[in-house]
Amino acid sequence: MKKIKIMGAGLSGLSAAINLSRAGYPVDVFEKLGDCGKRFHGDLEGLENWSSQIDTLHEIKSMNIKINFDCSPFKTMYLSDGKELLKNTCKKPIFYLVKRGTIANSLDQGLKKQALDSGVNIHLNSKTTKEDMDIISVGPTVNKPFAIAKGIRFETESNDIAVALLNKEASNRGYSYLLINNGYGCMCSVNLNMADSTVNRYFKKTYKIMTKLFKIDMKNEKNIGGIGSFLIKPRLIKNGRIYTGEAAGLQDFLWGFGMKYAINSGFLAAKSIIDNKNYKKLIKQNLLDRHKTSVANRYLAYRFSDRYYTYLLKLAKKNDSWRDLLHNKYNPSLFTRTTYPFAKLVLSLKFRENF
Repeated sequence: MKKIKIMGAGLSGLSAAINLSRAGYPVDVFEKLGDCGKRFHGDLEGLENWSSQIDTLHEIKSMNIKINFDCSPFKTMYLSDGKELLKNTCKKPIFYLVKRGTIANSLDQGLKKQALDSGVNIHLNSKTTKEDMDIISVGPTVNKPFAIAKGIRFETESNDIAVALLNKEASNRGYSYLLINNGYGCMCSVNLNMADSTVNRYFKKTYKIMTKLFKIDMKNEKNIGGIGSFLIKPRLIKNGRIYTGEAAGLQDFLWGFGMKYAINSGFLAAKSIIDNKNYKKLIKQNLLDRHKTSVANRYLAYRFSDRYYTYLLKLAKKNDSWRDLLHNKYNPSLFTRTTYPFAKLVLSLKFRENF
């Protein structure tokens, strides 16, 4: 079998590598950083469990990925505008909380171990060119990020909690969050398309609001942050090379929940090679409708801003299950299908430097 070369040892690159290696392909993965997940700093992130009716962990297992990383289910979460505080508990997990980075039991290190156990050769600190690669799975574009997150991680004795904050002073057309699990916490402000220096101001407001809403003891605080990339029209194949994850522009455009996109696109890239199937068709069948829906939702959030957040808060009050509410918002409807062409045009012009 032909040796497959993959550029990038992120979630999508490792997902592709694991599946290809288990199918008998020799696989080399080239990572420019010193370890898998090194662009993260022990962040806590939510692996969403609402876009499909099938449980996320079952979906991941169906992609030949084992759950060998910390993965805590959260059925209860809070939502606030900075003044009013709403709480909801669902029958099924709204999301699973995972750690990112080079720390023990992180999602990145779990996939790294699976890749190595499968026989994948991972070359760290390796600078390569795209010309020699079969699959491009690099992370977001550093000089043209779409979203910037800024925050802290900390140790705490406070109870487990998950909070989403929709407040224009705490984030720029994005959101803020507070996550605590087993004595470990993160607080961040996620902001849309802006200078890194400006994000600090939004995080300070996030910190002020969160600590007013909840009494949290925080020790050993350390700065964390990251960037995200998105393409309205995903770049799936270029010059004969397959693109996955954020390299392809596959990301949740509304809130940035892109880990499932990454793992799934890597799995589909491998499947296209193993089964000799058309990668573009596989993405269209499995991810593209949801991708387009996120474009329509992002347009609404961008165009109506505060009113859109007020609308979401009203919906949250009326719905017994926020998981079901999010499921409906993340999947195509007549309204989002109708909105998408206009949203695509407006956002492409507004953020053309990113696309």
